[in-house]
Amino acid sequence: MHTNPIEALEDRGATYGLLARLFNREVDEDLLEALGNLPLGDETSSDAIDEGSRLMRAYLAEERPDTIRELAVDFARLFIVRTARTANAPYPFESVHTAPDRTTMGDARDRALAAYREEGLDKSPSWTLPEDHVSLELEFEQTLCLRAAEALRREDETEAARLLAKQRAFLANHLNNWVPAFAETMEAYARTEFYRGLALFLTGFLEEDGSYLDALLG
Repeated sequence: MHTNPIEALEDRGATYGLLARLFNREVDEDLLEALGNLPLGDETSSDAIDEGSRLMRAYLAEERPDTIRELAVDFARLFIVRTARTANAPYPFESVHTAPDRTTMGDARDRALAAYREEGLDKSPSWTLPEDHVSLELEFEQTLCLRAAEALRREDETEAARLLAKQRAFLANHLNNWVPAFAETMEAYARTEFYRGLALFLTGFLEEDGSYLDALLG
């Protein structure tokens, strides 16, 4: 646990960034190598984080010739391929989980986009998915973390507090509104221990981050 708030913010930002990448696209060779070097499995105050880390670490520790392909197939099953049999699959869009008709491009997408634009952000032209995709929402939290850290470096505590309050509000009004249900379904549908573990890690981290922000902002 960091006592330096700038280091803590940077670490939190790095975790948000990693989660955003893992939900953005399939694991490739470079990411697989990086994941193998992460200190997954350290004991924390979150059972979900610890169990999720354990499952991911155990999967990555197994030697198999087709890890990349196996993870790609599971990623596609979970987040891309849809059939009549996957009506309750883990759709990675906030609108699907919060709109009465479970469709994309709903009010949640509009509110997420408005939050990004309030901070001068917009999605890359190459990004074709709706703005309420889990990866973009996690990336937004990463940006707020890193901007708050930079504000503290400038000794601008007012701006840092504003950014942290924005992060806490976005976490409460967006991610925590739908990610627990999304992750629960993801854990049930995943065929690899890696993605089961990722589902647990995600929910545990968001819960811990909410508590961290509450304590930091008083």
